[in-house]
Amino acid sequence: MTDIGIYHAAHPLNVVPPARIQALVEAARKLDVRLLLFDEASFNSQQLTIQAMVPNPDLSDNWLVETHPLPDVVINEMPKLPHERSPLEQKLNRLVTFTSYSIHGKLRIQNELKKSTTWSSLIIPTIIYAGMESLLNMLEQEKDVILKPDHGRQGKQIARITATDDQHFIWRLEDAVQHVSVAELQQLIQSLTGEQTFLVQRYIDSTNDQRQPFDCRIHVQRDEQGEFVITRIYIRYGEPDRVTSNLEQGGQTAEWTDWLRRYRPESAEQAIQHLPATGIQLAYAIDELYDYNLDELGLDLAVDPSGKWWFYEANTAPQTREHEAERAIHTIGYARYLAHRHHILEQVPELNTEQTIIGLLAIPSAEESEEIFVEACSAVARLHDAIVVRMRAEDVFYKQQRMLGYVWEHSEWVAYSCPYPDVLLDRLKKRGIAAYSRFYNELTHIPATHELKSGSMSKMHIYRLLLEAPEHVRSALIPFYESHLPGQVLSFIDRHKETVLKPDAGSHGQHIFNITRLKDSYEVFDQSYLHTLDAEQLHQLVTMTIGQGYILQRFVNSSTGEGYPFHLRTHMMKQVDGSWEVVFIQPYIAVSTYRKVTNHEQTLRLSTKWSWFLSAEYGESLDGNMDRRVRELATAIATYLEPRLNKRFPEMAIDLGIDKEQNVWLFEANFNRIGNSFHPFEVAKYAIPFAVSLVNQS
Repeated sequence: MTDIGIYHAAHPLNVVPPARIQALVEAARKLDVRLLLFDEASFNSQQLTIQAMVPNPDLSDNWLVETHPLPDVVINEMPKLPHERSPLEQKLNRLVTFTSYSIHGKLRIQNELKKSTTWSSLIIPTIIYAGMESLLNMLEQEKDVILKPDHGRQGKQIARITATDDQHFIWRLEDAVQHVSVAELQQLIQSLTGEQTFLVQRYIDSTNDQRQPFDCRIHVQRDEQGEFVITRIYIRYGEPDRVTSNLEQGGQTAEWTDWLRRYRPESAEQAIQHLPATGIQLAYAIDELYDYNLDELGLDLAVDPSGKWWFYEANTAPQTREHEAERAIHTIGYARYLAHRHHILEQVPELNTEQTIIGLLAIPSAEESEEIFVEACSAVARLHDAIVVRMRAEDVFYKQQRMLGYVWEHSEWVAYSCPYPDVLLDRLKKRGIAAYSRFYNELTHIPATHELKSGSMSKMHIYRLLLEAPEHVRSALIPFYESHLPGQVLSFIDRHKETVLKPDAGSHGQHIFNITRLKDSYEVFDQSYLHTLDAEQLHQLVTMTIGQGYILQRFVNSSTGEGYPFHLRTHMMKQVDGSWEVVFIQPYIAVSTYRKVTNHEQTLRLSTKWSWFLSAEYGESLDGNMDRRVRELATAIATYLEPRLNKRFPEMAIDLGIDKEQNVWLFEANFNRIGNSFHPFEVAKYAIPFAVSLVNQS
């Protein structure tokens, strides 16, 4: 029998609906699981025990009070965000495996899915409510919008706003309908939003011929194999003319196939055939946004009268009062799956070695270059009396103080039960991410090659640091402005004529606008379409970026003699003596004369040897003037930044451009997930000695 905990800070029996508790108990009996229900007060953090309520196997609805060791896996019903947990609950999370995690707000998920060609067509146009100007601009475009909280639940605080003209509107909230002016609308919004973040979203007409709003809820869960499965698909519908169909707001449910055949007959059969698979694929797509496994999601989709489907939102811990038994069997099955993983160390041999163990926390990637890099590290390590153990954060077993690791032997990765490593070669670079706090806290005594927090090195942060650099470095910094005030942004555009508006955080070529000042208008290129805007339209575009983390830069025309945009990826590695060295310079060339971003997903990007590029573009060879200038600048940037970042890091990628006057400019500096598509062995030759040197220093 497997022990599984069920936890809530205020005790599951006090907050979890009785029907759910009963369903979990019945599912546990079927799967040979003993449930241990406990709260924060029942957890003894010194003895690592719990005083648990245990279902009486002889009497239904009867509980025994027993003291047990902490179970390996705990079902944390109604999960909290990491910063909401008490210190004691945080300690509990470091000692056990929680099954459930929360997810980002609605806009963050929509923005991530919008980057995918698979899901972008499902995404509803949405902006953050940033005051009446942003709302009125959206209403001018859409005429009918929804105002809802970014972190809302159960259909609460959702209003619909319809413009009858530019000064009059219809406000709908729950069952209230009001005709209001701009001033009255502003008062209503202020009373609704308070200090919360709200979104403005295009209204999707997902109603039937009785004016009942409806959506399609797809409930997906991980099962006893750890894979996503459909638990239930059903329709939720509300009262006529209501804004939402949520069950907590008086909504009801219906069988989904019959409903679609009745109210969307033209597209029903295709939806019935494909919607289950879409739900599974969408769940995995959202799951990939996180560094931990999501256990269940409620996916809400709408279908308009034309038969087009739209993605509303995703929810964790979705309402399941009408199918608790179906949910419970997957909840217990997945928890048991996780618990069985805790015994996997007993099934593999122990790693016994006197060599230095380098724990390589690898990127979970199927890219061939990353695989070759890890194999190269294994080969180089042997030259330094060390052994590379490939590891994952989820394969650390904290109670045993051991981990499941993989060693490259006879051209394959062989699993071993391993002690903690002597040094962590951190390729994953997720320090500071809440889902990885347990892992990094547990291994805090082990020296690590990379100590920077994930995502902490924004473009703006680096640019500001370089403003104080010596002249020969500072002169390579492209003039920039953080998008705060629309008037200042427009002045910057008018002053520099050609500019780039781009996200501060890593964009991978997405959401970048090239803006060119013409005589009486502006050309805006979004890497797919060219738009001509007047001053007012550009002002509206700029306003939408305010507060969204955008940077404006002067455009640098870094292109070949034939007009193809390029940038130079200059890969810097730390040497054992503490100095920085250029490992390689990789020119990336976009085979497009109109798209100005070389790493856009729709751009065919080619690479060539640096020596060939030098010869073709500048008539020079290695060690010539341009080669020396690029290397000296990259080395100076790395050397200047390192002491000012106050944390150890072994590598950085500096992206440079060269304009038509042969001035060398800094595009950006990258610290996280730096690729090495063409030079994995060269990178390994620096990474391994640096890692071993940290063991010697400690």
